[in-house]
Amino acid sequence: MSRHEVKLGRYTADVLNDRGVFEVQTRNLHKLKPKLAALLPYYPVTVVVPVIETKWLMTMDPETGELTSRRKSPKRGRAAALLPELAYLKPLLHDPNLSFLLVRLEGEQLRMLTGQKRRPVTPLEFAPTRFLGTVRLKTPADYAALLPPDLPGAFTARDLGKALGLPAGQSSAAAGVLCHMGAIRRIGREKSAYLYTIAKEEKSC
Repeated sequence: MSRHEVKLGRYTADVLNDRGVFEVQTRNLHKLKPKLAALLPYYPVTVVVPVIETKWLMTMDPETGELTSRRKSPKRGRAAALLPELAYLKPLLHDPNLSFLLVRLEGEQLRMLTGQKRRPVTPLEFAPTRFLGTVRLKTPADYAALLPPDLPGAFTARDLGKALGLPAGQSSAAAGVLCHMGAIRRIGREKSAYLYTIAKEEKSC
């Protein structure tokens, strides 16, 4: 039986059942660090993170209430986009009680025309329309499964970021998490950048 909004010491768990604590977090995972540090010694904790892989943008005329357009957003959510955020939680990632459950979704974003030149539309609400599956991150093998198959034998954080579709400023943080979890390992330097390779053995940096 699941209970919602359960008080556990100083913190409130989103859901508590016989499998442990479930926390739903859409962004800013670093804010969970104190809560996780307090709960992990006593409970298995699963952090549930929605990943919007496909988003349909639906634009509404505020005067008539009619939909004026429906198109697919060029932005695509990726499971690997979570990696840079996990850099803030690195001291906790090897805790056997901690896991992340990424819920892959397709959905519709309703937007309203504003008539303004600078901001022609404003978002109203997002509604999931299709469940696409889940990705669990707990073991080094789980993290290694995020690596694209076409990585070269030696690569930099920048190479990794490009392969994962991450912004340039997030590549080093993602590499740090994957190295910490034993999915990749450092093998040297190329000028000012670390060189990595896919780890054959599960050994953290």
